[in-house]
Amino acid sequence: SFPSAARGDTMKNYNSINVHYEEEEDLCNTLSSPSKTDGLSRASISIANEHTNPNPQDRLTPPFESSSEDGGRPSTLLSGTFNLIATIVGGGVLSLPIVFSKCGILFTTLSMILSAYMTYMGLSMLCMCSRRGGGSSYGEIVRSAFGERAEEGVSWLLFVFLVFVIVGYMVLIRDIWTPLVTEAVKATTSIDQHVDEVNGDYVLMGIIGIMLPFLIQRSLHALRWNCYIGFASVSILTLALCRGGLQRLYDNIIADNDDTNQQDDFTIHFFKVPSVEEILFSFPIVTCSFLCHFNIIAIQNALSVPTRQRMQTLIGYAVGSCFLLMYSLGLGGYLFAGESIQGNVLLNVPMSKGDGEDEGEFWLFLFGRIGTGVAIMLAMPLMALPCREALLEVVDVWFHDSHHRRGDVEADADETSWCWRLFHRCNKDETTQDRSIATEDEIQEILPTASEDELVDGEDSILKPRASLLIRNEPIQKDYIFRNSFVHYGSTILIIAMCYSGAVIVRGVAFVWSFIGSSMAFFIAFIVPCGCFIVIESEVPSEDNGGDRHVSWICVAWAILVFSVVGAVVCTCNSLTS
Repeated sequence: SFPSAARGDTMKNYNSINVHYEEEEDLCNTLSSPSKTDGLSRASISIANEHTNPNPQDRLTPPFESSSEDGGRPSTLLSGTFNLIATIVGGGVLSLPIVFSKCGILFTTLSMILSAYMTYMGLSMLCMCSRRGGGSSYGEIVRSAFGERAEEGVSWLLFVFLVFVIVGYMVLIRDIWTPLVTEAVKATTSIDQHVDEVNGDYVLMGIIGIMLPFLIQRSLHALRWNCYIGFASVSILTLALCRGGLQRLYDNIIADNDDTNQQDDFTIHFFKVPSVEEILFSFPIVTCSFLCHFNIIAIQNALSVPTRQRMQTLIGYAVGSCFLLMYSLGLGGYLFAGESIQGNVLLNVPMSKGDGEDEGEFWLFLFGRIGTGVAIMLAMPLMALPCREALLEVVDVWFHDSHHRRGDVEADADETSWCWRLFHRCNKDETTQDRSIATEDEIQEILPTASEDELVDGEDSILKPRASLLIRNEPIQKDYIFRNSFVHYGSTILIIAMCYSGAVIVRGVAFVWSFIGSSMAFFIAFIVPCGCFIVIESEVPSEDNGGDRHVSWICVAWAILVFSVVGAVVCTCNSLTS
């Protein structure tokens, strides 16, 4: 246990040194003395690590020295980057061409650059919050900044948001694969026989059955091959749209120079000045396309040698690659269809070869359609995994009187309750150690304590510290609720059944994206990360006091926070009124 005498000093200086409190009791005694703390050198801390951590004050779970050999950090920089890319590149990219149509090329380019930068900063801030406060999930970061009830509320919001995302993915899967399956049935049927379109709900049910082995996976690292295949598959559609779009633009320019009739629906706006309604319709789509914040902490928890620079490199590679891919797809789709572009660009791509149509273009679009269907199928487990974890985090909060053991107060759970007996009985993979667990596994939460002498002079009497510090050896995904097989498979089936029912009811994906993009996307992507970062990072000592507070990042976080709050309110009101 953590000595109560050291609790106050450590909370104020928790970002000055990296200590595993459960290992050496004399280290805790050392921490209680500021003079001894200042005398510790980085070299002495690095002895216990296989690799030198340039920022030993970071609180990482699993520990920095964990590797793929012990199963703690199995991901490489490449697999982690593609995990993040596959989370970003989902069904939302198919709606980007209509943003170019609504706002023109110049304004859409600027809005995508702004969204990419805000996404990069939001992801970096979440990772820094995790390192400062010890949170091992999106919800635990919120808990560290705003408390247990905030963790529960944000986990509910994340769960509902991801349910809508999975519903949207299922609608896209049905819309993409149903015509393909129908054409395949016609190709294997006699010419004299009439073949009706295959029922899309049955097609979707069959695909979900195929994807079940992926949907029950417990880690993003286990889905890394989905990421590679999905990225390559979307690239085929991007190539097809860019080729077809440039060819059509060239043909249109030649036809215009020859004074021949130009197609009425083919108009490209390079410098269009969009209306307010068009901006409020388009920007949430762009924001939703870059949304991936719910998976970044899991990626950091699995990355080997997770230095700050290595994580920022991973985020930069992923966001930059996705920007180039999505911009090319959006612009290519706009050039291909012009003003006739629809909310799903695949609706503008013909299913059959017309007279005089380029043979190569037809086959490229066919493979692009198939590739996109495969990519969205493989991306669905990347949404189902954080959706299930968000739900189980809520259960984790409810299941115990306190989510974490706080200081010297132990949270007691009723081991004889019916739910404990049910979980133990249904969990065949349970070990002897699991059966004795009545609360979470060796976790402490150091709560903020305050007195009059802890008010910092010259800073408008800001109380320090305000955030709590979570101390854990393993990420939250290793807690008993997450390990329990009965809960794991039961929650997965529940989520898939809910989403399938929603996909059967909702006949178009536009409703889903418009519902979640204008409010929840802003909140999850920008408002929560920036709010948590401002609270947690403000407690870090400045460089003058021996700390490494990111003052410039706090200013950026305030700017993004204000912009996001205003954008969320305005876009939500516009969505409701329209």
